[in-house]
Amino acid sequence: MNGLFNHKGLPRFFKFLTDYVFLLLMLVGIAVNYYFEMKVNRAIKRYTANQEQIVRFQQYSGQLSQLNKRIGSLESSVRNFGITGNEEFVRNHGRESEAVIRESVLIAENLRPLATAQMLDAFKKSVREKTAFESKLIYHFRESGGEASRTLLETPESILSSERFNLNSSVLAARVNREILALNKTQDREKLDIISLDYAMPHLTSFIFFVIALFVLYKILQVYRLNKDLNTAVHSEQQAQLIKDQFMDNMTHELRSPLNSVLGYTALLLKSPLKEDQQKFVKAIRTSGELLLNVINEVLDYSKIKSGYIHFADEPFSLHNQFNALADIVNDKLQEKQLYFETFIDPTIPPTLRGDGSKLLQVLLNLTFNAIKFTSQGRISVMADNMHQMPDRTWIRFTVSDTGIGIPQEKLPHIFERFYQVQDGVRSKYGGTGLGLSITKQIVTLQGGQIRAESEPGKGTSIIFELAFLHSQEPLQTDGKDQGLEPMPSVDPVFRKRLPASMRILVVDDNALNRELASFMLKDMGVQFKTVNSGQEALEILQTEIFEVILMDVQMPVMDGRDTAKRIRQQGFNVPIIALTAYSQEKEKKRCADAGMNGYLSKPFKEKDLFDILEPYALDEIVLEKEGAVDVQHLKNIARDNQEFIDTVILRIAETLPEEIAALRKAVMEKKHERVNQLSHDMKTTFAVLGMTNGIQESLHYLESWTGNHRSEAKVLRMLQVVESAGAEATIQILENFSAHPGAN
Repeated sequence: MNGLFNHKGLPRFFKFLTDYVFLLLMLVGIAVNYYFEMKVNRAIKRYTANQEQIVRFQQYSGQLSQLNKRIGSLESSVRNFGITGNEEFVRNHGRESEAVIRESVLIAENLRPLATAQMLDAFKKSVREKTAFESKLIYHFRESGGEASRTLLETPESILSSERFNLNSSVLAARVNREILALNKTQDREKLDIISLDYAMPHLTSFIFFVIALFVLYKILQVYRLNKDLNTAVHSEQQAQLIKDQFMDNMTHELRSPLNSVLGYTALLLKSPLKEDQQKFVKAIRTSGELLLNVINEVLDYSKIKSGYIHFADEPFSLHNQFNALADIVNDKLQEKQLYFETFIDPTIPPTLRGDGSKLLQVLLNLTFNAIKFTSQGRISVMADNMHQMPDRTWIRFTVSDTGIGIPQEKLPHIFERFYQVQDGVRSKYGGTGLGLSITKQIVTLQGGQIRAESEPGKGTSIIFELAFLHSQEPLQTDGKDQGLEPMPSVDPVFRKRLPASMRILVVDDNALNRELASFMLKDMGVQFKTVNSGQEALEILQTEIFEVILMDVQMPVMDGRDTAKRIRQQGFNVPIIALTAYSQEKEKKRCADAGMNGYLSKPFKEKDLFDILEPYALDEIVLEKEGAVDVQHLKNIARDNQEFIDTVILRIAETLPEEIAALRKAVMEKKHERVNQLSHDMKTTFAVLGMTNGIQESLHYLESWTGNHRSEAKVLRMLQVVESAGAEATIQILENFSAHPGAN
């Protein structure tokens, strides 16, 4: 019983009817309409033909009538001639007689379809006899004249010729009239058919259009239902995708957050003095952490590809730079296994290409690390050959070869399938997720390329892929970062760069280990910092202190990082906010940007990553112009070598000015704007005594009138730096020019 119903519960035969009955009705209606159209056309043609024939027969009847009149006229002319003897009556009798005979012949030919040959011959003969008898009368009258000729008019011959002509003419006229009557009756029937068909056609046409309208309405409702079902299915798919994305987000956060601590503290340990065995153990921990991170990244890459979230950049890059980055990243692994590594780039390949250099490096890294994994001795080679060069692009063949264990021929077609292992036990012996080559193939094919493998067991494997890159004339951006890898971090040397000591950073993270790790990194960079463990604490401390940058963890309880950033922006703070998150998907970056964040740093991160993202927000050192320096000659003129004045005034300024500036900075950072106003006002006098009026007065005036407005925090920090630089310069100049006097302290 259930088989009679489809997925919506409708009987299958009803679905058949609804799908095909309208079409069947339309086809029947069109066929009937065509039949009636053809019938109407045929009736109209017959009606037209009959009408033409009626007109023609009426013309023949008129010709007969006209012939009778002409013969009667000839007979009257002859009689008048016989009575009066006037030749004028018969002057043209001969020509008229011939014309009558010709006309009778023509009429007979026209009436051939209506009368028999005997009837037509008798008609023509009677006309000839009639005209001949009249000619005979004219002849006798002219010869004998008088009563003798007139008596011929009353003879039986005269009466017989007239009756014979009248009879034959009447018979033909009757035949023509009878045919006209029959045709008129036929026309009446045809007219009735045409009228009835003409009445039926609009109804039939209306019926067809009504059926079409019902069919269209049914299809519209059907499409509406299908769209509704499709929307429901799409919504369900989106919900499923959302749940999947949430799972991936949560999984990556839960995995990458502890990895951030593991790799971060490992890097800090490597910067400390360690014994040889300890250093070996720490490096092993670091390597294991990076391998685990690679597994996580492969799963994320596969998820992004399957979800359609992967995007390819279109920017200039150098193939040589990518190969150099490849060599740097795999160097430790090569040394660990003592493998020889060689690269080759075809010199005919243009130096600058356009495309996604990062994805290219990712493919090369996946294939190279895979080759290293399955090679215990020998060499690894990476080559780029110019396969085909066109005016605007170059097809490049990349080959990654090794001397490893190789792959059996029957296994080669399957190595790019996900989770596929060439042999049982490979995963337990060599590790890996079984996704690396699958991801690599999809990255290549999504860019329009091809990939294949060649191998021989025991002799090694070569993976060959081909990609096309556009030519680029744009200069490469050399910002210190190669367009390289995101998923697989390389091992950096010990990082020692420092940021300005006056820079203040707020760290917001609910994880104590992550706060402590960030504290160690920031301390090594030489900056000032504070840490809080929630978004609410961050909002509270921003009410009382100023920071150049906020490092904001995204995943926090109660109020997460994005909500905290929104609240910060709503309250008018424009301090830069850098998101710290274990999520690495592209949409997470967009969500952070939409929340008002200025940057994005994915966990786990290294000290160099943190330095690179903080450096743009560090204020540049202020270099005072000459006219902004201390007017030493003016001070010497005032002192006039008075050692007491120098000691109590000039050198005293050098002692107290740094303390006053430190107090000013403390007041600015704590947002005690009244204290800032007072200190700035007092410093005006100090800098005026020193003759420093250019450049510094504007900054002091701004600080003197500062009200603590959130939107002015960036500017107040700049003005504070001007004052700090001016104070440091003034202190140095005072000590250089006045501390050498005898008696100076």
